[in-house]
Amino acid sequence: MIIRRFLFLYFLAASIALANPLVREMDQAQPDAGELQRAKEQLEKPSPEAVETPLFVPPFHKRKDAQALPATFCRSCHQQNPHRSNARKRAFLNMHSRYISCETCHWRPEGEQLAYVWMQVPDSSHARGMIVPRLKGEPVLIAESIPWARVLKQQWEEADEAGKVEIKAKLHHPLREKGPGCGACHGNEDALLDYGLLGYKPQRAKELELNPTARFIERTEPRSADEPVRRIHIRDLLE
Repeated sequence: MIIRRFLFLYFLAASIALANPLVREMDQAQPDAGELQRAKEQLEKPSPEAVETPLFVPPFHKRKDAQALPATFCRSCHQQNPHRSNARKRAFLNMHSRYISCETCHWRPEGEQLAYVWMQVPDSSHARGMIVPRLKGEPVLIAESIPWARVLKQQWEEADEAGKVEIKAKLHHPLREKGPGCGACHGNEDALLDYGLLGYKPQRAKELELNPTARFIERTEPRSADEPVRRIHIRDLLE
């Protein structure tokens, strides 16, 4: 009975892999030596978890209770706040990750034209859904609940160190480590996201296109390692 159930899940996972182009790319990925080495180093020295300390000044803005986050496959490892390296804008990026899927920013298949749509995440209590890429009419999102993801998690738990390095490298092979800049969606007539097609009314679409915070971050982003980092002050947003 157990073997039969495992075979059912295996073949169901295989069928989903054929249907989802990103899953297919991950399964067929052949990471090079550099990718395997980076995966090994990252597993040996994982990013430290953020340590929460009491604030010197108590927050005076009204804060809502934490909402349930979408149950996507990427969150199995990256969890609530995946962006950490850029201290200047990580809060803005992590805010976006609540309603924009990782695939939207980090999956850019060569030679393919993507559109973007709202999609409910299967088996998730996150009511609003997420913006996900759509390829040839089909939305592309890897949910945490699909059989392929469950089978892969089991393989990860049973894998030795070398096996985990290979799994990690294969999963990240089709993805781009650095996503598009703020200007790709804000302040650009040829924006990555079509706010009208996403259901926003014209006035709201215009506000998103010309979002002053995003445009300020893009305008003041250091262009090289030698350029000093400019701190973000609220008054600067009014310029």
